[in-house]
Amino acid sequence: MKAINSVSRRAFLGLGATAAAGAAAMGLIGCSPKADSKSSTTDSTSGNTGDSTPSFLQKPETIPASDIKETVDVDIVIIGAGMSGMSATRSAIESGVAGEKIAVIEKGESFQVRSNQIASCGGQIQEALGIKVDKAAVTGSIMKECGYRPKMPIIKLWADNSAEALDWYLSASEGQYSTGTEGDPYDGTSMSVRKMHWPHPADANIENDWYDLYDVCQICLPTHAPYMKNVYDICVAGGVNFMFSTWARQLIREDGGRVTGVIVEDVDGNYKQINAAKAILLATGDYASNREMLEYYQPWATRYNSIFPNTDAKGEKTNTGDGQQMGMWIGAKMEDGPHAPMVHNMFGPLGCDAFLLVDIEGDRVMNEDVGGTYIQAQIARARENMLWRVWDSKWPEQIGHMDTGHGNVNWLVNSGSEVPNGSYGRSAYIALDESSEDGNTASYNSYFAEGTPTPNKQGVKCDTLEELAEKMGVDADKFAATIARYNELAHNGKDEDFGKRADRLFPIEEGPFFAFPITNCNILVTLGGLETTVDFEVLDTEDKVIDGLYAVGNTQGGRFLVDYPLPAPGASHGFALTHGMLVGRILAKL
Repeated sequence: MKAINSVSRRAFLGLGATAAAGAAAMGLIGCSPKADSKSSTTDSTSGNTGDSTPSFLQKPETIPASDIKETVDVDIVIIGAGMSGMSATRSAIESGVAGEKIAVIEKGESFQVRSNQIASCGGQIQEALGIKVDKAAVTGSIMKECGYRPKMPIIKLWADNSAEALDWYLSASEGQYSTGTEGDPYDGTSMSVRKMHWPHPADANIENDWYDLYDVCQICLPTHAPYMKNVYDICVAGGVNFMFSTWARQLIREDGGRVTGVIVEDVDGNYKQINAAKAILLATGDYASNREMLEYYQPWATRYNSIFPNTDAKGEKTNTGDGQQMGMWIGAKMEDGPHAPMVHNMFGPLGCDAFLLVDIEGDRVMNEDVGGTYIQAQIARARENMLWRVWDSKWPEQIGHMDTGHGNVNWLVNSGSEVPNGSYGRSAYIALDESSEDGNTASYNSYFAEGTPTPNKQGVKCDTLEELAEKMGVDADKFAATIARYNELAHNGKDEDFGKRADRLFPIEEGPFFAFPITNCNILVTLGGLETTVDFEVLDTEDKVIDGLYAVGNTQGGRFLVDYPLPAPGASHGFALTHGMLVGRILAKL
């Protein structure tokens, strides 16, 4: 067989930086070469006075009263209409707050959603499938994954209340969606809530995984948008005042007292003062698209290209750390780090499956049976930030033994129509010759197609390992020695070099042989926010409550540190939903 699609590592590094646009729109955290950092983020919104203090930490001049064109009086102001802000709004009105007493500020033209995953410890979807999740175990596992740096009571709040929260979220769409599992047929457009990566292949044996993994993730197809539209309709019917295309600029706090309001700016540049008699909730999201904040808090994350899809009314990305900045300007404390970037390396036809990984010299570098976050951590340390995944023709019978986590591929199906449409990120399914009908899951063979390489066509396929090494551009002798050693370990049934479990240690002996290059991931969001109490009250730099100010979602600290945890896929949305529901009830009692 002719070797096709020759791609050296240097040629690969010059390829385009983004995966399929459709996948990015779904929030896919695919992997691609590092893009120009200036193209992936926007500048801080605050001015730079020229000293050594980052501009986002420099409190701007107070907007003068003479510039205020209108004043609005309400009880509660919620800044941000994403998952957490919308959940808090609905929860507050359902808990007794009159809708006209709530103002929701959002710089986008509508409410904000992306992707379709959401994690819960229980709920109607899991109950119907007989799935039982140990809440304490999940909580403890997230703590371990994050270096025991989060506030455990905040994690526990999600675990204990997430089943109720998910069912509550879906109740807004009652009668409009079907239920099932990821592998069930799907038309690509209707509303359907499925258990992700379920059922497990009989040979997967996740009980012995190197890292904890729990069946907590649901996928809300086609995206969260129609479900959130129903939540929005409930809020509008309740009389909530939504102020879209409006930017929150400065919180109002006099002499260290309570926070009494916020100054906002509309799309035409007019300022309004929104007075809050009871509370302001910051639900503005993360700061990944604020280059200065990213460099300050997560300099290691600047290597990643941003694929955050949401934009404001001016076309700029919405995740610029507005809530964190406004909070710090009035004395709020940003949580200690290391803050966590949301990056998972799961690119290529077989995703995170535990096939051999070698560096640009042809040497094996790690135990491959780990999740995408850990793979990315090793890529970041690899020369040229690149590894090759290598396997042979027997892969169809081997993928059923692999893990069932975020980004794993477990099932080979006959056609693209059998790949479940709308699945977030990477489906657990792949077809040989046809991509999924929605284009989110490319066919296996498309990764090795002849012609000019594209983000989905960078693989190498050869009849011999010698040809493979040549096309990969690795040292032939080192690569041959690596393969020989790897095969020896596989036949002996024990990985004495890196400790990979034997049932995922397969020899590479039968051609054709395949290799696929993986490099730095994209970044979706950052996880780093303001310190709060377990009741979402924002704390100042002396750990005292700032009266009248609350934070939730990615604006809140104490949730994820070091890395975004793998044991609970969909945790970010799950936390936003659950905590939003809970803080809405708290605000209603003020």
